[in-house]
Amino acid sequence: MRRLKIKEIADSIIRYGYLNPKYFNWICSNLSRQELKLFSNLLSKGIKYSNVIVSFSGELSDINKKRINMMFPNKKILFKQDNGNIVGGVRFEYDDFILDYSISGIIEKFLKDIKENL
Repeated sequence: MRRLKIKEIADSIIRYGYLNPKYFNWICSNLSRQELKLFSNLLSKGIKYSNVIVSFSGELSDINKKRINMMFPNKKILFKQDNGNIVGGVRFEYDDFILDYSISGIIEKFLKDIKENL
């Protein structure tokens, strides 16, 4: 039963995106070390599966942002401008998947395929 309550707490934090400091203090003082570890794991997995990280270079238009939001309903989209690693295109990270449609990612795939086939 205690495990279900811990999962409910983690799920509500993920849903609302906020943890009141009063509740944080209660969690830290009332949960055992093993329960805190469970809480931490549930929270990190929940955040990972409820968010999508979209990395891009340059500027992303509002139309493209709306399209991306429609591609991932019921997920929180985090837009991250990454001019250093992405030359052009876009990269999606969600759940356990990485979809790399950037120019640098495509070049890396080509080079990897060439090395494997030589």
